[in-house]
Amino acid sequence: MTNSRNKFLKIIKDNHYFDKHHKILIALSGGLDSMTLFNWMYELKDVLEIEIGIAHINHGLREASNFEEIEIRKIAKARNVDLFVGRFTGKFTEQKARDFRYSFFEDIMLKNGYTAILTAHHQGDLVETFLMREITGRALQSLQSIQAVRPFANGELIRPLLQFKKSEFDAPLYFEDQTNHGLAYFRNRVRNQIIPELSNENPKFSDGIADLSTEIEMAMTVINEKIESCSLIGENDNKISISDFLKESDSLKYFILRTYFAKFPQIQLSRAKLQELIHVIKRPQQYRSELNRDYFFVKTATSFYVEEKDYIIASDNWQDFIEILEENPHDKSYQVIHIPEKGKIEIRRRMPHDEILIRGKHKKLRKFFIDEHISLEDRNNFLILVENNVYAIANLACSDLSKVAKNDRMGRTLWVRPVLREEK
Repeated sequence: MTNSRNKFLKIIKDNHYFDKHHKILIALSGGLDSMTLFNWMYELKDVLEIEIGIAHINHGLREASNFEEIEIRKIAKARNVDLFVGRFTGKFTEQKARDFRYSFFEDIMLKNGYTAILTAHHQGDLVETFLMREITGRALQSLQSIQAVRPFANGELIRPLLQFKKSEFDAPLYFEDQTNHGLAYFRNRVRNQIIPELSNENPKFSDGIADLSTEIEMAMTVINEKIESCSLIGENDNKISISDFLKESDSLKYFILRTYFAKFPQIQLSRAKLQELIHVIKRPQQYRSELNRDYFFVKTATSFYVEEKDYIIASDNWQDFIEILEENPHDKSYQVIHIPEKGKIEIRRRMPHDEILIRGKHKKLRKFFIDEHISLEDRNNFLILVENNVYAIANLACSDLSKVAKNDRMGRTLWVRPVLREEK
């Protein structure tokens, strides 16, 4: 065995990667790294007492893609290894291709009884990922070292080559993807421009990034253990006690919030926004603010939490006609509508039974429109209802219910105006 293969076998045994796996799928692109991984696993399958299979994705982006698939089929047949091929279709993006790959891998594992899939990620991939995330301003948690093992499908995804550099790979036959040398994709620019430049300044740059990523992972382990010991973030309870939260240091408060918001992947908050929320939590006032189009941040006298917006769009595409904001735009062109803190919001056109409470009297909308000499065009304005009660006719009138809700300290406020012609 070569030194690299001896190192590979030692890593596998020291980490007990395959102690509970006997049927293993290998993601084989055909490049130097994945071909090396396949060769080593094939040579060690009897020693490790495992059965291996191959999963190959034909992305169809290059003329050589079909040729490479044919050659990989030949390799699998010659070595009597099961092969599964997926073909990507549609408009290519790096994210769509990644999603397709992992969905395909999961499907093959579940249908064919594989309990582990191996990918050929190595130190170079770790450094590229670290830099890509740092350049795009990602949080500290995302700069942790790539996990060697994580749950996947009905088993685990294992990356046994993370301690290897590409120079240690020895596959005699592999296929070079020429697009990897271009600059069309972000990862390629990091790989082919940024890393070489930084390595010229420091030949051990990649080693330093790998070590830093591991140290960040160690630091995050300590932080997460401390957060867990605080017992602030429950699996099922969405609310965090303000009194318990305020007992912690400002630094830990920040990471508690980071960890809490990780439960809501649709919410992406900057460091500045998290610091702003910490300031809000420290203040005695109750608070409610929009985080994004789907979620609110709510602070009561005793707790704070994230609340999903509860719009029901019953009919029509109202966003094409009216704009609704949940933070004050400080613009007098908006109609101000006060609604209760709780209750389902419905935005729709009027129906025959609808009525509005106005000046102390309930009136059918048809009667209200006639009495107020409302134009036929405006009679088709959208209604804003809470629990089936009309709180406003958009850009026309607010009901008495809205005036009552104005005095509710934890009530919600909407700012509404017609969509401007140039915004359509």
